[in-house]
Amino acid sequence: MAKTREEILREIEQHQDAIRRLETEISSSGATVTAAPWPPEGFYLTFYVVAGGILGVLGSLTSFLCNVFGSLMIGQDPYYFLRVYGTVFLGQEALQTSNLNFFMLVAIVHFSVGAMAGAVFHVLINYFGPFRPAQQIGAGLAYGLLMWIVNFYLVLWWLEPMLVGQAYVLELMPAWVAAVTHLVFGLTIGALQPLGRFEPFRPVEST
Repeated sequence: MAKTREEILREIEQHQDAIRRLETEISSSGATVTAAPWPPEGFYLTFYVVAGGILGVLGSLTSFLCNVFGSLMIGQDPYYFLRVYGTVFLGQEALQTSNLNFFMLVAIVHFSVGAMAGAVFHVLINYFGPFRPAQQIGAGLAYGLLMWIVNFYLVLWWLEPMLVGQAYVLELMPAWVAAVTHLVFGLTIGALQPLGRFEPFRPVEST
């Protein structure tokens, strides 16, 4: 049954009375509701982690495409890059497989590592910055080389033999190719730094 106008107005008044009572209770208890400050105070870590992760994925994509195009130019299997890194999971079998799920797994791991590395670089470069564009690119190149050294000669040289019995990545991937791939990654995240800088939105004040 539909309510009459008087019943609706009476119900509105009851709700308004309830709201006023709650406001009175808040005032008497001394509790205050404060909005979070904007822009956030100090270093906005969450933003730089997320933005750095995105830049890291872009860096992984450019290094991957560079390797694929390089393989095509010399008449090599364009997925050789994925096959070699996939030996960490399947050993020698990865060099002959055509399983699409396998390539997707290796690609996901590749981009995930790139995202984490990009997040670390982006946080560091912005926490200790600001730096000039040339310095950011130089830092990115140095970071890429450091990643190559750490990944290949401090991690994979013992991890892959422990997993599959042999260090296929170090044996099959030429050192200069691996170095160039990581340099392209570092160049990308260094050059794209301005895109990941936090610029808080400030509403235009009326004059």
